[in-house]
Amino acid sequence: MNPRQRSIFRYGAWGVLAVVGLLVALLVIASLLDWDLFKGPVARAASAASGRTISIPGHLHVHLWSRTPTVTIQDLRVANPPWEIPRPLLQLQRLQIQVELSQLLRGHLVLRRVELDQPDLYLHRERSGRANWTSENTAPTSSTAPAKKPFNLPAIHQLVIQSGKVDLLDDVRRLQINGTIQANERTAANPAEGFHIRGQGSINQEPFSMDVTGGALYGISPDHPYPFALSIKAGQNQIDAAGRVLKPFDLGQIELQASVRGQDLAELYYLTQLALPNSPPFKVQAHISRNGQHIAVHDIKGLLGSSDIGGNLDVDASHKRPMLVANLTSTHLLLSDLGALTGTRATTAASLDKTASGSSTPEKAPPAPPKHLFPDARLQTNRVRAMDGDVQFKATAIEAGKVPFKQVTLHAKLQDGVLILDPVKFEMPQGRFSGSVHLDARQQVPKVRLDLRAINIRLDQFKGGGAAAAPLDGVLQARAVLQGNGDSVHALMSDANGSLVAIIPHGDIRSAFAELTGVDVAAGVGLVLTKDQQRAAIRCGVARFAINDGTASAQNIVLDTQNVLITGHGKINLGSEQLDLTLQGQPKKLRLVRLRAPVDIRGQLAKPSFALDQAHLLKQGGVAAALGTLLTPLAAVLAFVDPGLAKDQDCSQLLAQAHGAPAVSLSK
Repeated sequence: MNPRQRSIFRYGAWGVLAVVGLLVALLVIASLLDWDLFKGPVARAASAASGRTISIPGHLHVHLWSRTPTVTIQDLRVANPPWEIPRPLLQLQRLQIQVELSQLLRGHLVLRRVELDQPDLYLHRERSGRANWTSENTAPTSSTAPAKKPFNLPAIHQLVIQSGKVDLLDDVRRLQINGTIQANERTAANPAEGFHIRGQGSINQEPFSMDVTGGALYGISPDHPYPFALSIKAGQNQIDAAGRVLKPFDLGQIELQASVRGQDLAELYYLTQLALPNSPPFKVQAHISRNGQHIAVHDIKGLLGSSDIGGNLDVDASHKRPMLVANLTSTHLLLSDLGALTGTRATTAASLDKTASGSSTPEKAPPAPPKHLFPDARLQTNRVRAMDGDVQFKATAIEAGKVPFKQVTLHAKLQDGVLILDPVKFEMPQGRFSGSVHLDARQQVPKVRLDLRAINIRLDQFKGGGAAAAPLDGVLQARAVLQGNGDSVHALMSDANGSLVAIIPHGDIRSAFAELTGVDVAAGVGLVLTKDQQRAAIRCGVARFAINDGTASAQNIVLDTQNVLITGHGKINLGSEQLDLTLQGQPKKLRLVRLRAPVDIRGQLAKPSFALDQAHLLKQGGVAAALGTLLTPLAAVLAFVDPGLAKDQDCSQLLAQAHGAPAVSLSK
């Protein structure tokens, strides 16, 4: 080594020794300092970083001369924002934190030990969405604003919590919890349970309990998942799950296998903040993974009522209004289970809001409503506006009693409070029902438009009991276009305006039913009593109703059969569901025995009654006269359903007769 190199080495060695000496001196000085002098600056810096006033009424002690530097704080308090009650957000008697110096030098923050004595945590979120644990002091102003990121805590090797308490009041979820937190790995009866949270309270005024256990913390590192298990009971719903925090303790990186069961999916709203549909009792399991604000629910398997359900769904919670995308299937669907979607079955009280908006007292239970054909379960418009969605559903095997459905397809899109169902399709062996629904829930009372069709439906598919032939055969074409306001199907129908048209271009009818429309009562009754299966050809049948303010008035009711021309008039009140219809037959050949009594259809849609009105004899009229009166706008009516129907051979003959046949009475 030449003199110059020796000089450089000597100066470098002295420099290193000087730096080490300075560090040692600083550590010695720091160990002798009265750290209480720094309480004020530390509290102010922490307050500025957190957005909450933090104070340290007790002592502050720092021990730096160690491989695990330690900070101990006596009596730490975190204040609530100015709009909240005077109670502190967090108060604890003692906080001690030990940091692994070796990991810190590598750029990782790993806490060797965290000890909290008697922590008391108070969390509150108002109905507006303003919460005391966020930095904002005002309620969210936009549902599309970015959502807060999940908590991300450093890895903790040993967590000790003595006599911890947590009070949670979430007005958005209608959730109130009074819980305890315990963590003491060294004294736990089960060493695998190093962390335990237990809470009890209420959700939507139903009992709520929660139990969360975490695995042993000793030896944990940021690169090894942390196992946990949870059990939640909310009203009649039970959730059990076992999972892992993939990168402790980043709560945005979680996966778990969950099992959920309950009485109605809609009741999970206050837990999930997702507007799930009403359902029959359910039991579902799935694999759930969370990556930041994205939640994937895959391998869904379970039962809704007696129908199986499977598929996947994904939730993007990166904004205040989450987005749900789902693809669901069923290989065995009971059509009755779908009735819960519109409230056909009685909806359990727990699936509805238990208090009025802004009220803290329960609403009185309404009296039991009368049975309606149109469901009267109310749509929760605030839930529809709280999320967006795109859901596809397909069922490939349908059990629908005597209705031979073979496939159901549904596509629902929800965006900014507007729900569109298109298509809604029920396939049959011969024909299908299909349509679309547009529901605007941006106001308190939704606006609804429906366009529903029956296309090429063979009526002989709908057979009664036994092997007897269906009373009516032919191809049904129908269309209903309705619009109105209402938060239930029943309310919508009570306010509906639009048109309903049903057409049978050709087919046949059991002769007894044709005769019983008033042409020959004696003959018709005799045919029914003897169960005579004679058939009469149908040339064309049309039923058209104009719907105004919830009342469907018959504009055209015509069924042209081989021997009888059946016409009708009357109305249906869709609100009360009361029927007031009359059918009258006109003969096409001479009758020696006639009792021209019309058939009255009364009662309700769900339970109609039929009777011969012999007290009011109608005037005899000619077939052509009846056609000319009732069928003048028939071409437009046929085009409303299907433009090709006006060219149908049988219906075109009926049109020709209506416009050109001489008005000669055949009943003389």
